[in-house]
Amino acid sequence: MNERTLDALAGIVFVIIILGLQYLKLDIGYAKPFFWTFAILFHAYVFGKNVLPERHWATSSAFGLLMLVATQSVIQTVWFYADGPLSGLSDAWSLAITMTISHLVGLGYERQLTDGPIQDGEILKWTRKRELMAMAMLCAGILTLAFVLQSAWSAQTLLSIRTPWPLLPSGTLAAIGLLWALAIFAAIFIQSSGLTAFQSGLALVGTLSLAPIIYRLGYGFDGFLHLAGEQVMLKTGTLNPKPFYYIGQYVFTTWLARMTELPLADIDRWLVPILASIILPACVFLAFRRENWFGTAAAALALFPLGMFVATTPQGLATVIGISAVVLALGARQKTLQFSAPLWLAAWSVAIHPLAGVPLSILVLALLILGDRKRWIKHASWVVAIFSGLAIPIIFYVASQYHSSLAIDWNLANVTQFSAWIDNLAKLVPWLGNKYVLWPAWSSLIGIALPALGLLTCVTSIVILKDNDRLAIIILLIGAVSLWLASGLLENASDFTMLIQYEKGDYAQRLWQIAVLVLLVGGLPAMGWLFKKIKTAMPLASAVAIILFCSIGAANAYNALPRHDAVQPSRGWSTSGDDVAAVRWIDRYAKGKVYTVLADQSVSAAAVKEFGFKRYAGDVFFYPIPTGGPLYTTYLKMTYEDPSWDTVRDAAKLGKSDLVFVVINDYWWKATELNQRITDIAQASWSIDNGKVNIYVFDLTKPEPKVVETTP
Repeated sequence: MNERTLDALAGIVFVIIILGLQYLKLDIGYAKPFFWTFAILFHAYVFGKNVLPERHWATSSAFGLLMLVATQSVIQTVWFYADGPLSGLSDAWSLAITMTISHLVGLGYERQLTDGPIQDGEILKWTRKRELMAMAMLCAGILTLAFVLQSAWSAQTLLSIRTPWPLLPSGTLAAIGLLWALAIFAAIFIQSSGLTAFQSGLALVGTLSLAPIIYRLGYGFDGFLHLAGEQVMLKTGTLNPKPFYYIGQYVFTTWLARMTELPLADIDRWLVPILASIILPACVFLAFRRENWFGTAAAALALFPLGMFVATTPQGLATVIGISAVVLALGARQKTLQFSAPLWLAAWSVAIHPLAGVPLSILVLALLILGDRKRWIKHASWVVAIFSGLAIPIIFYVASQYHSSLAIDWNLANVTQFSAWIDNLAKLVPWLGNKYVLWPAWSSLIGIALPALGLLTCVTSIVILKDNDRLAIIILLIGAVSLWLASGLLENASDFTMLIQYEKGDYAQRLWQIAVLVLLVGGLPAMGWLFKKIKTAMPLASAVAIILFCSIGAANAYNALPRHDAVQPSRGWSTSGDDVAAVRWIDRYAKGKVYTVLADQSVSAAAVKEFGFKRYAGDVFFYPIPTGGPLYTTYLKMTYEDPSWDTVRDAAKLGKSDLVFVVINDYWWKATELNQRITDIAQASWSIDNGKVNIYVFDLTKPEPKVVETTP
């Protein structure tokens, strides 16, 4: 009886016990979580062994756990849309189906994987000197990361801030640059793909852990909404109405909360930063078999823009998973891993957010169709790649014709305007005006230059590679061009009327960001080749190249979080403890009465954090949500145009309440003047933290206060 048969028999036993415990409702106390944990770890081992048969069991098992999570999340998503409540029953069935799939993947592929082509290059022997150097670099990386994390911990705040950088010690960015230096040293001097990937992971942790640590209440605005949705799903097992996206993230976070009993807020806070730090370098490591110049390209992750990954959102999670699937598809087509691995990640990406998942999944299919074939069928991959980005405008157009809630005005005549496309091409030109502030200007220049840098490295990869390896990078280049065209179509030919003005170009911008990431993935072979050249270059040239590389990594870290400097002033403010105190005060003052609030997005985020989706008046939330909608427009009218009772009545009508509160933060534009004008017409007011937040009460069931006009 071979090993696969024994694994299958064990899997059958696990499936019977898991489903039996659920249907018989047997209470086995603390034994149940231990049994489930053992079942998950065993099948992570089986899954990893089947898709990565040539890797060490520890490596393949860790990757198998990711495959198991991805597969189960896809199954849970299908369960959700089939109107099944998410509960212990869905957990049992999704895990049982996933365990079955883990035994089925890889059937018939063992020999093909074993006999796959090997990259050119030598595997260096681990001499005593090389081992000591690697150990020293590893210790240095861990100590440097500890300094960064300690710096972030000391900078934690409950205040409203525009940028976290002034709160951090001045050496924090230098430490992040050092982490990237250690990654490139591992690539150049140790020439170990494993150590390079690990050091790159440390550098990513150093950047992506800053926001979760510093912003104690949460970072951004969207994360508060998604967490509130996840809490509803965890409590009720479903969402109504069912959204067409996000569910791939929601089913995973709620499943993990049920399994581990960890707070959902903590899971949500750390999900994308930790996952991106682990799987991006790990997938580069796993996609290539030998420790040569191609395999050490994980250090090139320093070139990647990281702003999308500093907080957990479905867009960020789908992009992480989708880009990882593309990297794995490069390995699958070389037969270093089984082709189902990138497919499951691609499917999970689509389930999380189609805007990222659909184009990246189509690119994965294009790479797998290309494979290592020499026949004409490989050219079909070019057609598939062309469709990758363009699929998004097509989906938006079709959806807008059949769903009235997706309000998009299309003007396809704008597509023929040459000047609009010239403006889009200008994004490839890294031009920055004269800014006499060295570091902010350098960081902004790097942010602007990333598209051109991605294109340059991608083209270099095409030049240095041969045969189907070259064609694979051409596929990525075609996909990036398709995403650029799709971005231009959305920007020039569509008007998302359901969104507020400054968010209308958001979808187009996201596609452009994904296009840049695809270009940088295509440039990974070129960067690995460059690392090899740096080792043999003159010492001065090598030192300059390494310093330049580290400064790019530090600049990308600086750009990942909000900035407020001479080059890029930030207009956004984080949610503060005073905002939380304000929404609590309002709820206490209302004493159970229905009320509506006019406030900025930071206060609205605090309300979502405290009360979830407490009340809707039709489709109007009782706090303004700055993704469009009439209540937010009314808030802007109150603060920018007409702070009057007429505006208050508009808010009361929208919120279907007689009680209206207006909240003004002290950082608001002309806050002093605005506070005075609203004080004159409000029936009551309250100040939080000596005027940090001012609250004004308007009760339409009571007489308006008389305002005495004075002649200047």
